[in-house]
Amino acid sequence: MNDSSSVQPYEIESSGAYVKIKYKVRIVGGLILKGATEPEVMDFVTGYRQVVPGLEKRLVGEKQGRKLVFDIPAKEAFGLRDEKMVFVKKMEEFHFPPGYKPYPGMEISVICNADEGPGSVTIKEVRDDGIVIDFNHNLAGHALGYELEIIEARQASSTDVCAEWDNKTQDESSCGCAPQEIVLGEGS
Repeated sequence: MNDSSSVQPYEIESSGAYVKIKYKVRIVGGLILKGATEPEVMDFVTGYRQVVPGLEKRLVGEKQGRKLVFDIPAKEAFGLRDEKMVFVKKMEEFHFPPGYKPYPGMEISVICNADEGPGSVTIKEVRDDGIVIDFNHNLAGHALGYELEIIEARQASSTDVCAEWDNKTQDESSCGCAPQEIVLGEGS
């Protein structure tokens, strides 16, 4: 007979752990991003870059039932802001649908020629001679504060992992597109 009280709770590993959390996240010293009225629920598998690195890193070694409060520096969240990632592109380099008018703050999808890059960029400014676009993530440069509870932690099963995740290298995710995305001109 097996005594279930002697079974040790699963300890989250850096790769291959299925994790489900109930959480609230905010910009440190600022706005609540998710979970303002009631905690959000999210699940992911460690080692597949599904969440910001600092969150995954702080959960390694933890167990189901744990409640945690911590801050993640910007570098371990969405990265530091890099002004070299802000560009001015000529209006004719954009292929907006007829009647489509760009505006500051607008997020547009892009197709990139490299194996890595953002799926979208933010328009910072619309000028007569072009558009200022920002390739930084909107939360780049911000530290994030988490309050969470680990509601499930176990070894990931084959049904928790999409086959395409295992076919990708662990470098960076590739860019994809949908037919409605805005495309920058060839020379960009």
